[in-house]
Amino acid sequence: MTTRRPLTMAAAAAALLTLTGAAGHAQQGSAAIATGTVQKVDAAGRMLSLAHGPIPAIRWPAMTMDFPVTPGVDLSALTPGRQVEFTLAPRPGAGGGYVVTRVVPKG
Repeated sequence: MTTRRPLTMAAAAAALLTLTGAAGHAQQGSAAIATGTVQKVDAAGRMLSLAHGPIPAIRWPAMTMDFPVTPGVDLSALTPGRQVEFTLAPRPGAGGGYVVTRVVPKG
């Protein structure tokens, strides 16, 4: 018997990108700068949920996603609702995806 589990936001976004073909057109190997709103901060797990606008550099539409965050990024000033500018870089390895390498609160 197989147990069904709901897709996480990240899995759903990845599926959407694959279905629309956007994932294949992303400029792998380059970083992308974007703006968004913090939805959730998991400092212990080094994860950040962001509602972001379109990111033309990687051909992503506006959406809300969970991102891993590199160890050097300070998450202490981030709270839900905070506007930020952030940088995404391709995550190394076969799994693909992106990781937040910089985040700066706005205002």
